[in-house]
Amino acid sequence: MRNGNGHGYQDSQPLHVGINAQLVTFGQSYRNAGVSRYTLSLLAGLCELSSSEQQYTAFVNAEEARIAGSPLAERESLQLVVSGPPSAGVLRRIQWEQMVLPGELRRRKVEVFHSPVNVLPAWVPCPSVVTVHDLAFLRYPQYFRPAQRTYQRIFTRYSVKRATRVIAVSEATKGDLVECFHLAPDRVTVVYPVVDDDFQPCQDTGTLDSFRASHRLPDRYILFLGTLEPRKNIIGLLEAYARLRQLDAQAPQLIIAGATGWYYSTIYARVQELNLEAQVTFAGFVSREEQPLWYAAAELFVYPSAYEGFGIPVAEALACGTPTITSSVSSLPEAGGTVAVQVNPSDSKALAYAMQGSLADRAARPRTLFLGPKWTRRFSSRRAANACAQIYEEAARSGRPGQLGR
Repeated sequence: MRNGNGHGYQDSQPLHVGINAQLVTFGQSYRNAGVSRYTLSLLAGLCELSSSEQQYTAFVNAEEARIAGSPLAERESLQLVVSGPPSAGVLRRIQWEQMVLPGELRRRKVEVFHSPVNVLPAWVPCPSVVTVHDLAFLRYPQYFRPAQRTYQRIFTRYSVKRATRVIAVSEATKGDLVECFHLAPDRVTVVYPVVDDDFQPCQDTGTLDSFRASHRLPDRYILFLGTLEPRKNIIGLLEAYARLRQLDAQAPQLIIAGATGWYYSTIYARVQELNLEAQVTFAGFVSREEQPLWYAAAELFVYPSAYEGFGIPVAEALACGTPTITSSVSSLPEAGGTVAVQVNPSDSKALAYAMQGSLADRAARPRTLFLGPKWTRRFSSRRAANACAQIYEEAARSGRPGQLGR
């Protein structure tokens, strides 16, 4: 149980934790991916904890909370506060977070505040926790729009310096925080993202055949699933695939699935330059509900990103038992372990040979069907929620408000 520390905490009352869930979205865009899914999985996991020592208030966007059938729903331990501007208004959302949210936290007597996406308000009236997903805006600034990278560089630095506790989604991200922002390692705790339970093998040939037919997919295909933006290294994947076609004219088609992000026009141009129009299909946005079948129906999943905070698609593909190739850099070895094949993302020749080898390896799928789900159990909702709940308790005991700009 918690001890009183001057903030009005009572041993007999649950700790009141506020969570900024403004970036949870269910729209058909790239925003309905990484950080949105992270926040939603966090809320679901916290609500499943058997302990009654914490109570949660999530500040959600009105447009998303009111969608029919929305996964956002109040639970016994979770209250939803519908507030803030429309999710599409980035500047208005930032203004709300910086100017309105702190007053809401004080008025609702929140005892610990968690921002799940990099940035805290400049003033927080209670101990604070911030999750940092990656420092790509520092490592690869050329991959971001100028305003986007400037905002992240300034506000993320201030947030992690002043937060009571910092969560990193991988050891690689923790290393970046220590190196780039000179944080003490003991201030940063690694809590891996969640691979949801429905990402699991499907070996029912009828279900898989029906799925492929409904989406006009070939019997055999290589899959990339992720946001179309520069650091995903889709250009490198296309160049490797072109080399694979030279090595094996019968290689499966390449399906590139996912919503467009930014700076993606060169991807389409490269397909034309490589004369791959007949072999490469852009599937567009894939709904969250169908993603497990997209993985399970693929012969091979390839995710050669240049940099990731974690790389959740790699872990999800392995959970579905699909042979997977990913990069040997940043956090991706943590996502794939020794189950995924790792390749230098800048070496398209090595990637082509890795794809050729995986396609020819008849033991690859049975091996991944056995090892993949076993590996990804470490990314469970219960483990992540328990770790976050403990961090909230530690932040509350410290009693140090997370105020920026002192």
